[in-house]
Amino acid sequence: MEHPNPSEKEILCGYCVNSKVPATKTCLHCEASMCDEHLNTHAKSKEHVLVEPTSSIKDMKCSIHDKLIEFCCSKDGACICVSCCIVGEHRGHKVDPLADAFEKRKASLNDIIDNLNVESEENEKKLERLLTKQADVQGAAASVNARVTALFRDMTEQLEALQQSAMSEVSRQEEQALFRVKASIQQLEKRRGEISKNISNIQGLRNMTDPLTVLRGTSTEELKRSGSRKLSEGDAQVNGSVDEGSVSLILHMGLLSFTDSLLDLKAIRQFSDVKKTNLSLDVNTAHSKIIISSDLKCASYSSASQKYAETPERFKSCQVLSINELSSGQHYWEVDVSEAPRWIVGVASKSIQRKVAGNESFIGYNNKSWTLFFQKYLGTSYNNIQNTVASNSPVKAVGIHLNYDGGYLSFYQLQPTRHLHTFSATFTEPILAAFYIFENSSIKLKS
Repeated sequence: MEHPNPSEKEILCGYCVNSKVPATKTCLHCEASMCDEHLNTHAKSKEHVLVEPTSSIKDMKCSIHDKLIEFCCSKDGACICVSCCIVGEHRGHKVDPLADAFEKRKASLNDIIDNLNVESEENEKKLERLLTKQADVQGAAASVNARVTALFRDMTEQLEALQQSAMSEVSRQEEQALFRVKASIQQLEKRRGEISKNISNIQGLRNMTDPLTVLRGTSTEELKRSGSRKLSEGDAQVNGSVDEGSVSLILHMGLLSFTDSLLDLKAIRQFSDVKKTNLSLDVNTAHSKIIISSDLKCASYSSASQKYAETPERFKSCQVLSINELSSGQHYWEVDVSEAPRWIVGVASKSIQRKVAGNESFIGYNNKSWTLFFQKYLGTSYNNIQNTVASNSPVKAVGIHLNYDGGYLSFYQLQPTRHLHTFSATFTEPILAAFYIFENSSIKLKS
């Protein structure tokens, strides 16, 4: 029987003395490696532990007692020899024969693999759902972008048409004015020739030396009349300006029409109409040092107590809520903060604590309120976690959009309009607009 030449790294059968035959297994008990032929006649008892061919049998021996490793300590998970069990540090521990421990470990690994396979399947399903969600989000964003582009194209077309109308009016007036100016120019140029001719004739007459010829010529009065004839007022004074009043009228009417059509254009491109929610401040919630205006739109700080009647809803902290409870749908309102050097605006759940002047009631400092604030910097706060918000200009007015069912609360800077921050949340109870009023400050709900 011929065998291929083994490589230098191959383990050879220790019983094939006439040829170099690769070993199939190594017996740790015999400390020998065997090919298939000699393995068939090898002892099958448990003490003869077979492993993959190895030349490092010393690694299979106990480093302390230099005996074959035959057991595995169940308590410590260590591979040990018989001496470790009898006199060593594992004396009295429960041990398993190496082969049994090996089978147990393989069974344990199989269980782990089975669990990992189940987890892998679940992970793949989740990944597939998220990839689908990612594609849906990208598709939805592309659709919205296309509609926004179409909306602004519609508006641009209307504005360009209005621009063309105004410029056509300017061109019409320019054409008429230039026609009148050019006609007057022609008259003046003609008169210039006549004057030049008269001057030449009179100069020739003046230079003559024959008295009779001069005296018998055109009389002095006729010469004066000929030399001094002027154009009429209509020829000399021409209105060469453009009437901006008519251009302004065209722009005024066009822009009013454009403004009236904006919501229609928005509806054509299937954007929902979000109307302002008419909010009012609730005096019964206002701290005693907050003055509420008669129209319930303005809240201002007062150094003197307003001596409000005590109510279960009233805050011990310098805050006030809206009367309106928002528990479904979409809502939008605007807050003028231009008269407040420092301010906090946002929303709060109806169950927010009122009678403690601490984090339990301060809006933005608990899990029942979400806020945008400006103190030393512009930022957001929820559950006493603050995050900085960047803005290129001072925020004088804030737009707040609550999508109760969708679970979104967004803040916008007005003039210029830009998004500042959006909270994602699951709203489970009525929401109210909320305001913290600092000293020397005043905020106002914009109508």
